[in-house]
Amino acid sequence: MSLAAWRTQRPEKLRVKTARAAIVACLTLSPVLAAAANDTGHPLLDFARERSSAAHDDAPEPAGTAGVREAEHALRQAHVPPDGDCAGSLGAPRFANLHGELGGARSAAGDFAGAALAYRSALACRPRDDAILAALAGALSDARDFPGARAAIDAALAINPRSVSNNRIAGNLDFIAEHWADAIARFRYVAISDGDRVQAGYGQLMLWLAQARAGVAHPEFVTRTPGDGWPQPLLLYMRGEYSEAELIVPIKEGDDNYNAQANTSTDERLCEALYYLGEAYWARGEPDVARDYFAALVNIKVIYFIEHGLALAEIAKLRQR
Repeated sequence: MSLAAWRTQRPEKLRVKTARAAIVACLTLSPVLAAAANDTGHPLLDFARERSSAAHDDAPEPAGTAGVREAEHALRQAHVPPDGDCAGSLGAPRFANLHGELGGARSAAGDFAGAALAYRSALACRPRDDAILAALAGALSDARDFPGARAAIDAALAINPRSVSNNRIAGNLDFIAEHWADAIARFRYVAISDGDRVQAGYGQLMLWLAQARAGVAHPEFVTRTPGDGWPQPLLLYMRGEYSEAELIVPIKEGDDNYNAQANTSTDERLCEALYYLGEAYWARGEPDVARDYFAALVNIKVIYFIEHGLALAEIAKLRQR
């Protein structure tokens, strides 16, 4: 998943470093939602299509496949009891972790229904664990079982209403359902409360887009010093400080040797950029263009990022228009 807690921070090159002061100032100003003035055409979409067409046919084993085998082996070796007996067993916390590791591996492999089954087994071992409920909600959302995902995240929030992760997942579901007031409130909380400033940047992006999609003329970020590195260029784009063409430079830098931000390779950054720009185009009244960006994102096949699942949900909605 993206918007995840496992990213690290790493400064970008001089263009982003010098822009950091600009975005700090921008966050305190009244913003204007507008397309970047210097863009012509759809350079990011063109870049994504070129990258997809140049992909090798001899693709490696899908991400997560080996992890699934390892997690299944660990479960067999542990002699985990049936779900109905797990909560009362002495090893319940360890068994829950083993089921959770299988759920994470299945999600990484794109088997979201299988991941949900694993998380339900983990929950049978630890029925009051809000983190397991949140993981279940994420898997169900990726499987496009939105009522099930809502029930799971509501249960998680009932246990831990102040969890940033729980509120982020709830905000994503609100965004998909176009419950804009709820999404705005959730992402404002995430943007303020996430202890990781880089991760808070994703909350800022979703806060901005929820306002824009709701028709707010002047969306606002919360006033907070942004983290260094990715996804700062996306925040700058939303404020008109970056053009779409300029975004390609920091996206390509994801594959550079100096990039120490985990899970921000070029394809991963491209996946995120396509989603957030697609939503920005939709907010500007161009849903057909947004659909092209979402489709290009899906073709990148970064299935373990939440933006992949969000894009599929938006494509499904656009098909009904």
